[in-house]
Amino acid sequence: METDQTFVLHAPDARSVVLVVDRGGSITHYDAARRGATWLTTATAHHGDDYWYEVDGVGPLLDPHAADLRWADDGPRSVVRTSWPSQPSLSTRTADPVIYEMHVRGFARTFAGVQQRLDHLVDLGVNVIELMPVHPFDASHNYWGYMPLLWGAVHRSFAADEAFAPEELAALVAAAHARGIEVWLDVVFNHTGEGDATLPTRCLRGIDDAHAYRHHPDGRYIDDSGCGNDANPADPEIRRLVIESLDRFATLGIDGFRFDLASLLTRDDGGMVEMITAWSRRRNVRLIAEPWDLAAYQVGSHLWSAEWMQWNDRFRDDVRGFLRAEAGLVAAMVQRVQGSPDLFGPGSVVSGDVVSGSVVSGSVALRSVNFITAHDGLTMHDLTVVTSDRHRSWDCGPELRLQQLQNYFTVLLLSAGSPMFVMGDEFARTQGGHDNPYNVDSEVSWVDWGRLDEWRELYEFVQRLLRLRREAMGATVTCFGVDGPPDTTYESRSLAWQSGDLYVMVNAWWQPLTFVVQVPGNWQVVAASAATDGRTVAPRSSVVLRRGA
Repeated sequence: METDQTFVLHAPDARSVVLVVDRGGSITHYDAARRGATWLTTATAHHGDDYWYEVDGVGPLLDPHAADLRWADDGPRSVVRTSWPSQPSLSTRTADPVIYEMHVRGFARTFAGVQQRLDHLVDLGVNVIELMPVHPFDASHNYWGYMPLLWGAVHRSFAADEAFAPEELAALVAAAHARGIEVWLDVVFNHTGEGDATLPTRCLRGIDDAHAYRHHPDGRYIDDSGCGNDANPADPEIRRLVIESLDRFATLGIDGFRFDLASLLTRDDGGMVEMITAWSRRRNVRLIAEPWDLAAYQVGSHLWSAEWMQWNDRFRDDVRGFLRAEAGLVAAMVQRVQGSPDLFGPGSVVSGDVVSGSVVSGSVALRSVNFITAHDGLTMHDLTVVTSDRHRSWDCGPELRLQQLQNYFTVLLLSAGSPMFVMGDEFARTQGGHDNPYNVDSEVSWVDWGRLDEWRELYEFVQRLLRLRREAMGATVTCFGVDGPPDTTYESRSLAWQSGDLYVMVNAWWQPLTFVVQVPGNWQVVAASAATDGRTVAPRSSVVLRRGA
Protein backbone atom coordinates (compact mmCIF):
# COMPACT_ATOMS: atom_id res chain seq x y z
CA MET A 1 0.00 0.00 0.00
CA GLU A 2 1.27 3.46 -0.86
CA THR A 3 1.89 5.83 2.03
CA ASP A 4 3.03 9.42 2.31
CA GLN A 5 6.31 9.66 4.20
CA THR A 6 8.44 12.55 5.32
CA PHE A 7 12.11 12.40 4.43
CA VAL A 8 14.58 14.62 6.29
CA LEU A 9 18.09 15.46 5.08
CA HIS A 10 20.67 17.52 6.91
CA ALA A 11 22.42 19.57 4.22
CA PRO A 12 23.15 23.03 5.66
CA ASP A 13 25.16 24.36 2.70
CA ALA A 14 22.95 23.01 -0.09
CA ARG A 15 21.15 25.34 -2.46
CA SER A 16 18.73 22.72 -3.79
CA VAL A 17 17.69 19.21 -2.79
CA VAL A 18 15.59 16.82 -4.88
CA LEU A 19 14.27 13.48 -3.63
CA VAL A 20 13.83 10.84 -6.34
CA VAL A 21 11.63 7.77 -5.77
CA ASP A 22 11.81 4.81 -8.15
CA ARG A 23 8.84 2.43 -8.08
CA GLY A 24 9.89 -0.38 -10.40
CA GLY A 25 11.06 2.02 -13.10
CA SER A 26 8.38 4.66 -12.49
CA ILE A 27 10.40 7.64 -11.28
CA THR A 28 9.03 10.64 -9.40
CA HIS A 29 10.97 13.77 -8.44
CA TYR A 30 10.10 15.76 -5.31
CA ASP A 31 11.59 19.18 -4.52
CA ALA A 32 12.59 19.41 -0.89
CA ALA A 33 11.82 22.46 1.25
CA ARG A 34 14.51 24.02 3.44
CA ARG A 35 13.91 24.24 7.17
CA GLY A 36 17.06 25.80 8.59
CA ALA A 37 19.92 23.34 8.07
CA THR A 38 17.59 20.52 7.02
CA TRP A 39 15.47 19.76 3.99
CA LEU A 40 12.05 18.12 4.25
CA THR A 41 10.16 16.20 1.58
CA THR A 42 6.75 14.54 1.76
CA ALA A 43 6.68 11.80 -0.84
CA THR A 44 4.53 8.83 -1.78
CA ALA A 45 6.72 5.81 -1.15
CA HIS A 46 6.20 2.10 -0.69
CA HIS A 47 8.24 -0.45 1.27
CA GLY A 48 10.93 -1.69 -1.13
CA ASP A 49 11.02 1.37 -3.38
CA ASP A 50 14.43 2.67 -4.42
CA TYR A 51 15.13 6.31 -3.69
CA TRP A 52 18.00 8.77 -3.67
CA TYR A 53 18.87 12.44 -3.37
CA GLU A 54 20.26 14.96 -5.80
CA VAL A 55 21.96 17.82 -3.98
CA ASP A 56 22.90 20.86 -6.06
CA GLY A 57 22.65 18.60 -9.09
CA VAL A 58 24.97 15.94 -7.67
CA GLY A 59 23.54 12.45 -7.42
CA PRO A 60 22.34 9.84 -7.03
CA LEU A 61 23.25 10.15 -3.34
CA LEU A 62 22.33 7.69 -0.63
CA ASP A 63 20.14 8.83 2.23
CA PRO A 64 22.49 8.58 5.26
CA HIS A 65 19.45 7.68 7.40
CA ALA A 66 18.35 4.83 5.12
CA ALA A 67 17.65 1.48 6.76
CA ASP A 68 18.31 -0.53 3.58
CA LEU A 69 20.51 -0.42 0.49
CA ARG A 70 20.65 -2.39 -2.71
CA TRP A 71 22.99 -2.29 -5.68
CA ALA A 72 21.63 -1.17 -9.04
CA ASP A 73 23.58 -1.55 -12.27
CA ASP A 74 25.12 1.89 -11.84
CA GLY A 75 25.64 1.94 -8.09
CA PRO A 76 23.95 1.77 -4.69
CA ARG A 77 20.42 2.96 -3.97
CA SER A 78 18.64 3.66 -0.70
CA VAL A 79 15.60 1.44 -0.21
CA VAL A 80 12.44 2.41 1.64
CA ARG A 81 11.94 0.22 4.70
CA THR A 82 8.75 0.72 6.72
CA SER A 83 9.42 -1.93 9.38
CA TRP A 84 12.35 -3.07 11.50
CA PRO A 85 12.55 -6.35 13.44
CA SER A 86 12.86 -6.35 17.21
CA GLN A 87 14.65 -8.96 19.31
CA PRO A 88 15.47 -8.73 23.05
CA SER A 89 19.08 -8.79 24.14
CA LEU A 90 20.36 -11.70 26.19
CA SER A 91 18.80 -11.42 29.63
CA THR A 92 21.82 -12.72 31.55
CA ARG A 93 25.25 -11.61 30.36
CA THR A 94 28.28 -13.76 30.92
CA ALA A 95 30.72 -12.54 33.56
CA ASP A 96 33.60 -14.07 31.59
CA PRO A 97 33.33 -13.36 27.86
CA VAL A 98 35.20 -15.72 25.53
CA ILE A 99 35.05 -13.94 22.18
CA TYR A 100 35.05 -15.58 18.77
CA GLU A 101 35.70 -13.07 15.97
CA MET A 102 33.85 -14.06 12.83
CA HIS A 103 33.27 -12.89 9.26
CA VAL A 104 29.76 -13.94 8.22
CA ARG A 105 30.65 -14.97 4.68
CA GLY A 106 33.98 -16.49 5.61
CA PHE A 107 32.51 -18.57 8.42
CA ALA A 108 29.29 -19.84 6.85
CA ARG A 109 28.32 -17.60 3.86
CA THR A 110 25.10 -16.17 5.36
CA PHE A 111 23.44 -15.31 8.67
CA ALA A 112 21.43 -18.50 8.32
CA GLY A 113 24.61 -20.46 7.72
CA VAL A 114 26.16 -19.04 10.88
CA GLN A 115 23.01 -20.03 12.76
CA GLN A 116 23.47 -23.62 11.59
CA ARG A 117 27.06 -23.62 12.94
CA LEU A 118 26.24 -22.25 16.41
CA ASP A 119 26.32 -25.69 18.02
CA HIS A 120 29.99 -25.94 17.02
CA LEU A 121 30.66 -22.89 19.18
CA VAL A 122 28.60 -24.25 22.08
CA ASP A 123 30.56 -27.50 21.87
CA LEU A 124 33.82 -25.56 21.84
CA GLY A 125 32.89 -23.41 24.84
CA VAL A 126 32.62 -19.95 23.27
CA ASN A 127 29.99 -17.58 24.69
CA VAL A 128 30.38 -14.46 22.50
CA ILE A 129 30.50 -14.11 18.74
CA GLU A 130 31.80 -10.82 17.39
CA LEU A 131 30.65 -10.31 13.82
CA MET A 132 32.90 -8.30 11.57
CA PRO A 133 31.05 -5.36 9.98
CA VAL A 134 27.55 -5.99 8.65
CA HIS A 135 26.97 -2.42 7.43
CA PRO A 136 26.45 -2.30 3.63
CA PHE A 137 29.69 -1.99 1.69
CA ASP A 138 30.93 -2.29 -1.88
CA ALA A 139 31.86 -5.97 -2.12
CA SER A 140 33.41 -5.52 -5.57
CA HIS A 141 36.68 -4.37 -3.99
CA ASN A 142 36.19 -5.13 -0.30
CA TYR A 143 35.64 -8.33 1.67
CA TRP A 144 36.02 -7.46 5.34
CA GLY A 145 33.41 -4.68 5.29
CA TYR A 146 35.40 -1.87 6.88
CA MET A 147 34.35 0.63 4.19
CA PRO A 148 30.67 1.22 5.09
CA LEU A 149 28.34 3.08 2.75
CA LEU A 150 25.56 3.34 5.34
CA TRP A 151 25.82 2.92 9.10
CA GLY A 152 22.24 1.97 9.96
CA ALA A 153 21.48 -0.83 7.49
CA VAL A 154 22.42 -4.50 7.06
CA HIS A 155 24.56 -5.85 4.22
CA ARG A 156 22.11 -7.66 1.95
CA SER A 157 24.59 -10.22 0.62
CA PHE A 158 24.83 -11.81 4.06
CA ALA A 159 21.16 -12.86 3.83
CA ALA A 160 19.65 -15.81 1.99
CA ASP A 161 16.78 -13.49 0.99
CA GLU A 162 18.39 -10.09 0.47
CA ALA A 163 15.23 -8.11 1.18
CA PHE A 164 15.11 -9.60 4.68
CA ALA A 165 18.69 -9.05 5.86
CA PRO A 166 17.73 -7.40 9.20
CA GLU A 167 15.21 -10.16 9.89
CA GLU A 168 17.81 -12.86 9.20
CA LEU A 169 20.33 -11.12 11.46
CA ALA A 170 17.67 -10.93 14.18
CA ALA A 171 16.98 -14.65 13.74
CA LEU A 172 20.69 -15.40 14.16
CA VAL A 173 20.75 -13.29 17.33
CA ALA A 174 17.71 -15.14 18.71
CA ALA A 175 19.30 -18.53 17.98
CA ALA A 176 22.56 -17.46 19.64
CA HIS A 177 20.70 -16.19 22.69
CA ALA A 178 18.83 -19.48 22.96
CA ARG A 179 22.26 -21.11 23.38
CA GLY A 180 23.52 -18.55 25.89
CA ILE A 181 25.78 -16.83 23.33
CA GLU A 182 26.05 -13.06 23.13
CA VAL A 183 26.30 -11.36 19.73
CA TRP A 184 28.54 -8.32 19.30
CA LEU A 185 28.98 -6.24 16.16
CA ASP A 186 32.14 -4.62 14.87
CA VAL A 187 30.98 -1.12 13.88
CA VAL A 188 32.84 1.43 11.76
CA PHE A 189 31.94 5.04 12.57
CA ASN A 190 35.38 6.60 12.18
CA HIS A 191 35.23 6.86 8.38
CA THR A 192 33.04 5.90 5.42
CA GLY A 193 33.48 3.90 2.24
CA GLU A 194 33.51 7.07 0.15
CA GLY A 195 37.25 7.06 0.82
CA ASP A 196 39.32 9.86 -0.60
CA ALA A 197 38.43 12.18 -3.48
CA THR A 198 39.46 9.56 -6.06
CA LEU A 199 36.52 7.29 -5.16
CA PRO A 200 32.90 7.90 -6.19
CA THR A 201 30.76 10.32 -4.25
CA ARG A 202 28.01 8.14 -2.77
CA CYS A 203 26.54 9.94 0.24
CA LEU A 204 27.91 12.41 2.82
CA ARG A 205 30.55 13.90 0.50
CA GLY A 206 27.80 15.19 -1.77
CA ILE A 207 25.47 16.19 1.07
CA ASP A 208 27.61 17.94 3.71
CA ASP A 209 31.27 17.35 3.02
CA ALA A 210 32.41 20.42 4.96
CA HIS A 211 31.00 19.23 8.30
CA ALA A 212 30.73 15.43 8.01
CA TYR A 213 34.46 14.88 7.42
CA ARG A 214 37.63 16.27 8.98
CA HIS A 215 39.79 18.43 6.71
CA HIS A 216 43.25 19.94 6.64
CA PRO A 217 43.37 23.75 6.23
CA ASP A 218 44.00 23.30 2.50
CA GLY A 219 40.80 21.23 2.13
CA ARG A 220 42.36 17.77 1.89
CA TYR A 221 40.81 15.03 3.97
CA ILE A 222 42.49 14.19 7.25
CA ASP A 223 43.13 10.46 6.93
CA ASP A 224 44.16 9.08 10.30
CA SER A 225 41.98 6.05 9.56
CA GLY A 226 44.13 5.08 6.58
CA CYS A 227 40.92 4.61 4.60
CA GLY A 228 40.74 7.95 2.80
CA ASN A 229 38.70 10.07 5.19
CA ASP A 230 37.87 10.59 8.86
CA ALA A 231 34.32 11.23 10.02
CA ASN A 232 33.97 14.30 12.22
CA PRO A 233 32.83 13.25 15.71
CA ALA A 234 32.17 16.87 16.69
CA ASP A 235 29.46 17.27 14.05
CA PRO A 236 25.98 16.96 15.63
CA GLU A 237 24.59 15.22 12.56
CA ILE A 238 27.35 12.59 12.56
CA ARG A 239 26.56 11.98 16.22
CA ARG A 240 22.86 11.57 15.42
CA LEU A 241 23.64 9.09 12.65
CA VAL A 242 25.86 7.04 14.98
CA ILE A 243 23.24 6.81 17.73
CA GLU A 244 20.52 6.05 15.18
CA SER A 245 22.57 3.16 13.84
CA LEU A 246 23.38 1.81 17.30
CA ASP A 247 19.72 2.01 18.26
CA ARG A 248 18.68 -0.01 15.23
CA PHE A 249 21.15 -2.78 15.93
CA ALA A 250 20.38 -2.81 19.66
CA THR A 251 16.73 -3.25 18.69
CA LEU A 252 17.79 -6.36 16.76
CA GLY A 253 19.09 -7.73 20.08
CA ILE A 254 22.80 -7.02 19.62
CA ASP A 255 24.53 -7.29 23.01
CA GLY A 256 27.72 -5.34 22.40
CA PHE A 257 29.56 -3.14 19.94
CA ARG A 258 33.26 -3.17 19.10
CA PHE A 259 34.23 0.25 17.72
CA ASP A 260 36.79 0.12 14.93
CA LEU A 261 39.65 2.63 15.37
CA ALA A 262 37.71 4.02 18.30
CA SER A 263 40.37 6.61 19.13
CA LEU A 264 39.19 8.59 16.10
CA LEU A 265 35.88 9.13 17.89
CA THR A 266 37.74 11.16 20.55
CA ARG A 267 38.94 13.88 18.15
CA ASP A 268 36.24 16.13 19.68
CA ASP A 269 37.85 15.85 23.16
CA GLY A 270 35.64 12.92 24.06
CA GLY A 271 32.14 14.31 23.60
CA MET A 272 30.98 11.58 21.23
CA VAL A 273 32.44 8.84 23.43
CA GLU A 274 30.61 10.27 26.45
CA MET A 275 27.39 10.30 24.43
CA ILE A 276 27.87 6.66 23.36
CA THR A 277 28.65 5.68 26.94
CA ALA A 278 25.45 7.29 28.21
CA TRP A 279 23.48 5.62 25.42
CA SER A 280 24.93 2.20 26.31
CA ARG A 281 23.68 2.54 29.88
CA ARG A 282 20.16 3.20 28.60
CA ARG A 283 20.24 0.28 26.18
CA ASN A 284 22.24 -2.07 28.42
CA VAL A 285 24.86 -3.07 25.86
CA ARG A 286 28.59 -3.66 26.14
CA LEU A 287 31.14 -1.29 24.61
CA ILE A 288 34.52 -2.42 23.25
CA ALA A 289 37.15 -0.03 21.88
CA GLU A 290 39.95 -0.58 19.44
CA PRO A 291 41.77 2.40 21.00
CA TRP A 292 44.26 3.37 18.34
CA ASP A 293 44.57 4.75 14.80
CA LEU A 294 47.37 5.99 12.56
CA ALA A 295 47.94 9.07 14.72
CA ALA A 296 46.86 8.12 18.26
CA TYR A 297 47.37 5.28 20.73
CA GLN A 298 44.97 5.24 23.69
CA VAL A 299 45.10 1.77 25.27
CA GLY A 300 44.44 2.37 28.97
CA SER A 301 43.67 6.07 28.43
CA HIS A 302 41.38 7.94 30.84
CA LEU A 303 39.20 8.70 27.81
CA TRP A 304 37.76 5.18 28.13
CA SER A 305 35.62 4.90 31.23
CA ALA A 306 35.06 1.68 33.16
CA GLU A 307 32.19 0.69 30.85
CA TRP A 308 34.60 0.24 27.96
CA MET A 309 36.49 -2.98 27.32
CA GLN A 310 39.61 -2.39 25.23
CA TRP A 311 41.48 -4.41 22.65
CA ASN A 312 44.94 -4.99 24.10
CA ASP A 313 47.56 -5.17 21.36
CA ARG A 314 50.31 -5.25 23.98
CA PHE A 315 49.05 -8.69 25.00
CA ARG A 316 49.25 -9.78 21.36
CA ASP A 317 52.78 -8.52 20.83
CA ASP A 318 54.26 -9.61 24.16
CA VAL A 319 52.80 -13.13 24.03
CA ARG A 320 53.91 -13.63 20.43
CA GLY A 321 57.40 -12.46 21.28
CA PHE A 322 57.65 -14.50 24.48
CA LEU A 323 56.50 -17.74 22.84
CA ARG A 324 59.01 -17.38 20.03
CA ALA A 325 61.68 -17.06 22.76
CA GLU A 326 62.50 -13.36 22.49
CA ALA A 327 64.56 -12.16 25.44
CA GLY A 328 63.56 -9.56 28.02
CA LEU A 329 59.81 -10.16 28.06
CA VAL A 330 59.08 -11.88 31.37
CA ALA A 331 58.31 -8.65 33.25
CA ALA A 332 55.84 -7.69 30.52
CA MET A 333 54.33 -11.17 30.57
CA VAL A 334 53.65 -10.85 34.30
CA GLN A 335 51.48 -7.85 33.42
CA ARG A 336 49.74 -9.54 30.50
CA VAL A 337 48.67 -12.73 32.27
CA GLN A 338 47.28 -10.64 35.14
CA GLY A 339 45.02 -8.52 32.93
CA SER A 340 47.57 -5.75 32.21
CA PRO A 341 47.29 -3.60 35.35
CA ASP A 342 50.14 -1.48 33.97
CA LEU A 343 47.81 -0.36 31.18
CA PHE A 344 44.48 -0.19 32.95
CA GLY A 345 45.56 1.62 36.09
CA PRO A 346 46.43 0.97 39.72
CA GLY A 347 42.78 0.27 40.46
CA SER A 348 43.24 -3.10 38.80
CA VAL A 349 45.86 -4.20 41.35
CA VAL A 350 44.42 -5.55 44.57
CA SER A 351 47.68 -6.06 46.46
CA GLY A 352 51.30 -7.05 46.06
CA ASP A 353 54.16 -6.04 43.84
CA VAL A 354 53.40 -5.69 40.13
CA VAL A 355 56.40 -7.81 39.12
CA SER A 356 56.56 -10.53 41.72
CA GLY A 357 53.31 -12.05 42.76
CA SER A 358 50.68 -9.34 42.37
CA VAL A 359 47.02 -10.23 42.09
CA VAL A 360 44.32 -8.76 39.94
CA SER A 361 40.58 -8.66 40.39
CA GLY A 362 38.76 -10.57 37.67
CA SER A 363 36.13 -7.85 37.23
CA VAL A 364 38.70 -5.17 36.43
CA ALA A 365 40.77 -7.53 34.30
CA LEU A 366 37.66 -8.00 32.16
CA ARG A 367 38.50 -4.65 30.55
CA SER A 368 41.47 -6.13 28.71
CA VAL A 369 40.42 -7.94 25.54
CA ASN A 370 43.37 -10.29 25.16
CA PHE A 371 44.13 -11.57 21.70
CA ILE A 372 46.97 -13.15 19.78
CA THR A 373 45.18 -13.05 16.43
CA ALA A 374 42.51 -10.85 14.91
CA HIS A 375 41.10 -10.46 11.40
CA ASP A 376 44.04 -8.26 10.34
CA GLY A 377 47.26 -10.23 10.32
CA LEU A 378 48.25 -13.88 10.27
CA THR A 379 46.01 -16.65 11.56
CA MET A 380 47.29 -18.49 14.61
CA HIS A 381 48.38 -21.42 12.45
CA ASP A 382 50.24 -19.12 10.10
CA LEU A 383 52.12 -17.55 13.03
CA THR A 384 53.85 -20.93 13.24
CA VAL A 385 54.61 -21.06 9.49
CA VAL A 386 55.83 -17.55 8.66
CA THR A 387 59.00 -16.13 10.21
CA SER A 388 58.52 -12.37 10.51
CA ASP A 389 59.81 -9.80 12.97
CA ARG A 390 56.93 -7.50 12.07
CA HIS A 391 54.41 -10.16 13.06
CA ARG A 392 56.68 -11.60 15.76
CA SER A 393 56.01 -14.98 14.23
CA TRP A 394 58.25 -18.01 13.77
CA ASP A 395 58.24 -21.00 11.44
CA CYS A 396 58.72 -23.61 14.13
CA GLY A 397 58.51 -26.55 11.71
CA PRO A 398 55.90 -29.31 11.51
CA GLU A 399 57.25 -31.16 14.57
CA LEU A 400 56.52 -28.26 16.90
CA ARG A 401 53.49 -26.75 15.15
CA LEU A 402 50.75 -28.36 17.23
CA GLN A 403 52.76 -27.79 20.40
CA GLN A 404 53.22 -24.10 19.64
CA LEU A 405 49.51 -23.65 18.83
CA GLN A 406 48.65 -25.28 22.15
CA ASN A 407 51.05 -22.89 23.88
CA TYR A 408 49.32 -19.90 22.29
CA PHE A 409 45.92 -21.07 23.46
CA THR A 410 47.18 -21.93 26.95
CA VAL A 411 48.46 -18.42 27.57
CA LEU A 412 45.47 -16.77 25.87
CA LEU A 413 42.71 -18.70 27.62
CA LEU A 414 44.25 -18.99 31.09
CA SER A 415 45.28 -15.36 31.52
CA ALA A 416 43.18 -12.75 33.31
CA GLY A 417 41.15 -10.68 30.89
CA SER A 418 38.64 -11.43 28.16
CA PRO A 419 40.16 -13.73 25.52
CA MET A 420 39.40 -13.40 21.82
CA PHE A 421 40.45 -15.57 18.90
CA VAL A 422 39.50 -15.75 15.25
CA MET A 423 37.17 -18.18 13.52
CA GLY A 424 38.92 -21.43 12.74
CA ASP A 425 41.98 -20.83 14.92
CA GLU A 426 40.74 -23.69 17.08
CA PHE A 427 41.44 -26.08 14.22
CA ALA A 428 44.39 -24.33 12.59
CA ARG A 429 42.71 -22.32 9.84
CA THR A 430 45.28 -21.07 7.35
CA GLN A 431 45.34 -18.17 4.91
CA GLY A 432 48.44 -19.56 3.24
CA GLY A 433 50.51 -16.93 5.02
CA HIS A 434 48.40 -14.01 3.72
CA ASP A 435 48.39 -11.30 6.40
CA ASN A 436 45.93 -8.75 4.95
CA PRO A 437 43.17 -10.37 2.84
CA TYR A 438 40.80 -7.40 3.20
CA ASN A 439 39.78 -7.72 -0.45
CA VAL A 440 40.11 -11.49 -0.91
CA ASP A 441 36.81 -13.34 -1.12
CA SER A 442 37.99 -16.88 -1.77
CA GLU A 443 39.17 -20.06 -0.06
CA VAL A 444 42.03 -17.97 1.33
CA SER A 445 39.59 -16.17 3.64
CA TRP A 446 36.94 -18.85 4.13
CA VAL A 447 36.88 -21.42 6.89
CA ASP A 448 37.82 -24.86 5.60
CA TRP A 449 35.70 -27.09 7.80
CA GLY A 450 37.63 -30.15 6.64
CA ARG A 451 40.47 -29.04 8.92
CA LEU A 452 38.32 -29.70 11.97
CA ASP A 453 38.92 -33.44 11.68
CA GLU A 454 42.53 -32.96 10.60
CA TRP A 455 43.29 -30.84 13.68
CA ARG A 456 40.91 -32.55 16.11
CA GLU A 457 43.63 -32.81 18.76
CA LEU A 458 44.04 -29.02 18.82
CA TYR A 459 40.28 -28.51 18.91
CA GLU A 460 39.88 -30.84 21.89
CA PHE A 461 42.80 -29.12 23.65
CA VAL A 462 41.03 -25.75 23.28
CA GLN A 463 37.81 -27.31 24.59
CA ARG A 464 39.69 -28.59 27.65
CA LEU A 465 41.28 -25.20 28.33
CA LEU A 466 37.92 -23.46 28.17
CA ARG A 467 36.47 -25.90 30.68
CA LEU A 468 39.44 -25.25 32.95
CA ARG A 469 39.04 -21.50 32.50
CA ARG A 470 35.46 -21.67 33.72
CA GLU A 471 36.65 -23.46 36.86
CA ALA A 472 39.02 -20.58 37.66
CA MET A 473 36.67 -17.77 36.63
CA GLY A 474 36.99 -14.70 38.83
CA ALA A 475 40.05 -16.00 40.67
CA THR A 476 43.01 -13.74 41.29
CA VAL A 477 46.27 -14.35 39.43
CA THR A 478 49.63 -14.70 41.15
CA CYS A 479 52.85 -15.01 39.15
CA PHE A 480 55.94 -17.11 39.91
CA GLY A 481 59.13 -18.27 38.29
CA VAL A 482 60.65 -21.72 37.99
CA ASP A 483 61.40 -22.04 41.70
CA GLY A 484 60.39 -18.74 43.33
CA PRO A 485 59.38 -15.24 42.21
CA PRO A 486 59.32 -14.48 38.47
CA ASP A 487 62.79 -14.27 36.97
CA THR A 488 62.68 -10.97 35.10
CA THR A 489 66.32 -10.93 34.01
CA TYR A 490 66.95 -10.35 30.32
CA GLU A 491 67.69 -13.95 29.34
CA SER A 492 64.77 -15.46 31.28
CA ARG A 493 62.16 -17.19 29.13
CA SER A 494 59.86 -18.91 31.63
CA LEU A 495 56.87 -17.99 33.76
CA ALA A 496 54.31 -19.67 36.01
CA TRP A 497 51.08 -18.39 37.48
CA GLN A 498 48.28 -19.56 39.74
CA SER A 499 44.61 -18.79 39.15
CA GLY A 500 42.36 -20.45 41.71
CA ASP A 501 42.95 -24.19 41.52
CA LEU A 502 44.96 -23.93 38.30
CA TYR A 503 48.73 -23.60 38.03
CA VAL A 504 50.22 -22.81 34.63
CA MET A 505 53.89 -23.31 33.73
CA VAL A 506 55.33 -22.04 30.44
CA ASN A 507 58.85 -22.73 29.20
CA ALA A 508 59.76 -20.77 26.07
CA TRP A 509 63.43 -21.82 26.50
CA TRP A 510 65.03 -24.42 24.23
CA GLN A 511 66.06 -26.65 27.17
CA PRO A 512 63.79 -28.46 29.67
CA LEU A 513 63.15 -26.74 32.99
CA THR A 514 62.09 -28.29 36.30
CA PHE A 515 59.50 -26.11 38.03
CA VAL A 516 58.83 -26.11 41.78
CA VAL A 517 55.15 -25.43 42.38
CA GLN A 518 54.97 -22.49 44.77
CA VAL A 519 51.47 -23.14 46.12
CA PRO A 520 50.63 -26.05 48.45
CA GLY A 521 48.22 -28.69 47.20
CA ASN A 522 47.75 -31.97 45.41
CA TRP A 523 48.52 -30.82 41.87
CA GLN A 524 47.79 -33.04 38.86
CA VAL A 525 48.47 -32.50 35.14
CA VAL A 526 45.28 -31.65 33.23
CA ALA A 527 46.72 -30.19 30.03
CA ALA A 528 50.16 -30.12 28.47
CA SER A 529 51.53 -29.29 25.04
CA ALA A 530 54.37 -31.85 25.43
CA ALA A 531 55.08 -34.93 27.53
CA THR A 532 55.69 -34.09 31.18
CA ASP A 533 55.97 -35.65 34.63
CA GLY A 534 54.11 -32.66 36.05
CA ARG A 535 57.25 -30.76 37.06
CA THR A 536 59.65 -31.02 34.15
CA VAL A 537 58.42 -28.75 31.38
CA ALA A 538 59.83 -29.63 27.98
CA PRO A 539 61.43 -27.00 25.74
CA ARG A 540 58.93 -24.61 24.14
CA SER A 541 55.96 -26.12 25.94
CA SER A 542 53.34 -25.44 28.58
CA VAL A 543 51.79 -27.48 31.38
CA VAL A 544 48.57 -26.87 33.31
CA LEU A 545 48.04 -28.37 36.76
CA ARG A 546 44.81 -28.60 38.73
CA ARG A 547 44.67 -28.78 42.51
CA GLY A 548 42.62 -31.69 43.78
CA ALA A 549 41.06 -32.43 47.15
